[in-house]
Amino acid sequence: MTDIKQNKIKVFIVDDHQAVREGLRSYLTRHLLAVVGEASDAPEAIRKAKKLAPDIIILDVNLPSMNGWEAARSLRRLVPRSRIIAFSIHSSEEYVARMARSGARGYVMKSQPTGELLEAIRQVFQGGRYFPAGMNDSSFAKGHKPSAKKSPPENPGRKPSLSTRRKGGLIKKTPQKT
Repeated sequence: MTDIKQNKIKVFIVDDHQAVREGLRSYLTRHLLAVVGEASDAPEAIRKAKKLAPDIIILDVNLPSMNGWEAARSLRRLVPRSRIIAFSIHSSEEYVARMARSGARGYVMKSQPTGELLEAIRQVFQGGRYFPAGMNDSSFAKGHKPSAKKSPPENPGRKPSLSTRRKGGLIKKTPQKT
């Protein structure tokens, strides 16, 4: 008989709010995922990620010491087998595109039902991508200009997005080999 723990998806949570980390840990473990660790900022995440070797890193876009796209690039270099899902209050196309260009395989807004994050984890773990509706690979190209929405500041801090949340579902791409 195989050990069930060996088959669990290993998740690492990076968010500067303890209540968010605790809530995610509780929710994910109830859904049979293994939360192998957590960090409250990018330097802590970078220190812990290599040792923990998670399958999935849930990464807040707004961290106190480094923005999410810089953290994503660092984590991708350090743990290239780990897949990153951005988890953010921001819904603007520019935030999503920056995170995708930095190596995130998914993007879930914190205003969405928690089940969306669970679905994103499963989809990304299987080699797919998980992004908001209306976003596609051309939206992530470096020269792409987002549709008349304010670009995120270089260091976003805690300022909320000025754009409104897009209505509709999510893009769920079929798994691809990377």
